[in-house]
Amino acid sequence: MATPKLTDVSWLGPKDEMDRASHLFGKCSECYEIICVEKAVADKQNTQQETNEMIYEAFHTHVKLKHSEDANQAASQAETKKTLDEYQKKVGS
Repeated sequence: MATPKLTDVSWLGPKDEMDRASHLFGKCSECYEIICVEKAVADKQNTQQETNEMIYEAFHTHVKLKHSEDANQAASQAETKKTLDEYQKKVGS
């Protein structure tokens, strides 16, 4: 399995006025799910660094939940349990 990367990162809003942009978004290279965060609010004028940190933190969480071996194994176990439960209901055990 390839390591997922955050791609196509861009601001939602007019490019000529970054202070009016409201969200930063990107796409997972493996599943194409969109990751989006609201622009950080801070006392200073430029919040780009804080917002960048937020999107990468959100992406890291996405990878951990959707693409890690543990997540895949847990999903597989849950699907197996669901199938067994359905089978037991069907045969009346």
